[in-house]
Amino acid sequence: MLSILLLVAALVGLATTLPIDIDSPLQRRSTSRDGGPRSLFTRNGSGSVVTNPTALSFYDPTFSDGTAGYSTPNTYNCYSGPAANFPPKSTWMNFDAMFNRNQQYSLVVVGDSGPEQGAIYNAIVSVSQQAKVDARVILAVIIQEVRNAPRPLHSTTTDLFSSPQSTGNVRVGCTNNGVENCGLMQSYNPPDPTYNPNNMQASITQMVVDGTQGTPAGAGLVQLFNNAGLQTGGNLWNVLRGYNSGSIDFNNLSDPKGATASYVSDVANRLLGWNGYGNGGTVCGFA
Repeated sequence: MLSILLLVAALVGLATTLPIDIDSPLQRRSTSRDGGPRSLFTRNGSGSVVTNPTALSFYDPTFSDGTAGYSTPNTYNCYSGPAANFPPKSTWMNFDAMFNRNQQYSLVVVGDSGPEQGAIYNAIVSVSQQAKVDARVILAVIIQEVRNAPRPLHSTTTDLFSSPQSTGNVRVGCTNNGVENCGLMQSYNPPDPTYNPNNMQASITQMVVDGTQGTPAGAGLVQLFNNAGLQTGGNLWNVLRGYNSGSIDFNNLSDPKGATASYVSDVANRLLGWNGYGNGGTVCGFA
């Protein structure tokens, strides 16, 4: 499967792109996740594993189970309210199809090469198996974390949403609002935040480890699944709001708490097959 993915990526013409902007509200994760410093959260980085039984119900160790995704890839449904209002795992797109779709619509736009896309795939699969976090969730967070994806230099469009709203990019920079959030998953103050093309696979894998399993300085998805600090109950949708905002209104996961209102809905739609194009959450009236 990986060889097929690499071949597909290598055949796609990579567009020259403008510099990437980071979704600035994500910087706010550096300040708090439960009213206190995020650095106080339980974390152990590489090797950390989801153990919460509820959290494990959101994990599928296979990569082929799931649906084919939205038949129209720019479809977007508005999700809000408590976690119970968000789509069950049985409706999610299968990982291989989801990765292929994002190759076509996201990864190629920012100029990730075929080998780099393959390294992202390898990293997600490896870390998912180690951490027991569903590979589709890791991929959706990677694609979500970098906002305002660049348009090709020769594009004539002026429509903001004619290009993907979010996309993975191995060369993405850091944001700093007192603490640096860096890498593919904008993780918390990682010790080695810079992509190293001379050590491609290890460098990309470390970015995925940092966001999924945490860094020496702060929590990742695993710690949030395991109820570190925010008492998410191990529910994915609560975890995503905590990851983006640092605090959670459990009755309204579209309450941005100073971050991105559509974040949880965006990730839900990515899991269902949204390609990042179209108006996205702007049509939902999120605060």
